[in-house]
Amino acid sequence: TVRPREDLNLVAEIRVRIVAMHRSFEEGFFVEKGTRLMQIDPRTYRLEVERQQVQMKQIDAEMMRLKQEIQNLEASIKISKSDVALAKAEFIRLKKLAKRKVTAQTNLDKAEQRYLGSLERLQGLENQMALTGPLMAQLDARKQMAEVAHRQAKLNLDRAGIVAPFSGWVLDKAVETGQFVNVGQYLGRIYRHGVYDIEVRIPAGDLKWLPETLSGEDGPVARIVLRSGHTEKIWQGRVARAKAGMDEKTQTLPLIVEVDDPDAGVVKQKTFQLKPGMFVTVRIQGRRIDRVFVLPRHVVHAGDVVYLAVKDRLKVRSVRVLRRFKNSVYVDQGLEEGELVIETPLTAAVDEMAIRVKP
Repeated sequence: TVRPREDLNLVAEIRVRIVAMHRSFEEGFFVEKGTRLMQIDPRTYRLEVERQQVQMKQIDAEMMRLKQEIQNLEASIKISKSDVALAKAEFIRLKKLAKRKVTAQTNLDKAEQRYLGSLERLQGLENQMALTGPLMAQLDARKQMAEVAHRQAKLNLDRAGIVAPFSGWVLDKAVETGQFVNVGQYLGRIYRHGVYDIEVRIPAGDLKWLPETLSGEDGPVARIVLRSGHTEKIWQGRVARAKAGMDEKTQTLPLIVEVDDPDAGVVKQKTFQLKPGMFVTVRIQGRRIDRVFVLPRHVVHAGDVVYLAVKDRLKVRSVRVLRRFKNSVYVDQGLEEGELVIETPLTAAVDEMAIRVKP
């Protein structure tokens, strides 16, 4: 049975309503690669893209404000350090004067308070500066999350349409315009144009007639025949590979025959164009045998012997049978060219019995 080499189930990735559908998305119609088979209502996802864009702008504004605060803190810390240095110098100067009883203790106390106050302000500014690092990292993480959400929103917006990934034929259509679909809902099915696989099963006894390796372009040639009354159509194919396991019940090995339809370039369907589901006959070219005698099946007797006419005597000769068919037998050993094989049915034939050959 003919199967498409590549077919695709169309499934909804988002939960929306179908608003438009391509006219070619009907069972049996051909669709070109890139065709938008159906359009899903994009408004919700377009708004989500815009919302994420606004959010990223807000985060950028917050980051700009924080950068400005950092610049302001750096300037304030610089000034505060100068103030601390001046207050410290004034405190040290008054402390020396107080030891010499030149200034009052109250002046020294005020200078000390001013010095400690400037240290406290500097410490506060440095603490604020230390917090800007985690705040900037937090904003950066928020921006990265917003960018991810923005990409997800754009992806959802891109998913607002089902696009044919290859040129092919529509096998099934399961939805209509206006229908609301959920995530994972089956929408239809298409298959690639012009390439098919046919699985054939070879009996274990016939495997010896195939090459030892089956791979791609080096595989045996196959002829695919479709009959309709007295008319037949033939395609060329090739055995591409064998499946990994033998069928236990039938003791046959499944082989995959690949067919590239030469009519694939014709978009219009033809009566004798290969289609999935067709039942065809496959003839596989086996190993080549250069010297074989083809005999009618009835002349090869029990024990794989034939009767030869040698002058006026019957000779019983053993032969090696390669293959047996319905009406013929292939023999590769035991016969020579020019020998006469007796076709006439004989009863109780024995070696060296006298015979008469009619002209």
